Amino acid sequence: MGFKDGTDDIRAEETGAMNDFVWVQPGDGPGWMTGGTYLIARRVKILFDVWDTTTLEDQQRVIGREKLTGAPLGSQGEYDPVDLQATDPSGELLIPADAHIRLANPQNNNGQRILRRGYSYSEAVEPGSGEIDAGLFFIAFQRSPSRQFIPLQRHLAASDALNRHTLHTSSAIFACPPGAQPGGFIGDALFS
Repeated sequence: MGFKDGTDDIRAEETGAMNDFVWVQPGDGPGWMTGGTYLIARRVKILFDVWDTTTLEDQQRVIGREKLTGAPLGSQGEYDPVDLQATDPSGELLIPADAHIRLANPQNNNGQRILRRGYSYSEAVEPGSGEIDAGLFFIAFQRSPSRQFIPLQRHLAASDALNRHTLHTSSAIFACPPGAQPGGFIGDALFS
């Protein structure tokens, strides 16, 4: 879609955030998952016939960022904090109420964050329709899908402007147990 993606993602070196939002902690669920994580995988088709006919200004309002720089609307740089309260001189929100970055922001999701990564995919043109089958293979790691991804996704599904330009074609949740200890194997705590 031409926008910088993942600017506000958790970074692996943010140990506190990784413990708070990515790694399963004691008491979160089954003991065999402590130290592991949950992986959400989604295939998101971009509806290019709609997106490519959308003006640059409207695309930026859908995402909530400047396309060229990646800066949140109303800011200068890609890594500037997202100011959800910023308004223009007429009092209108600079980042629209239905902009993707506003709705996905932790401030609008009970402070919850996820570690997400996006990978572009491109398949052949679909027979019959001639549409391009391309988009984003989205993966996210989190400590608790029921506290993090599922409420976030419901929030996005209700009013995200990006929904007019995308189609989710598959989705799955995987339990990823912690790494193997010396002499053990991945998932061995499940069998103890």
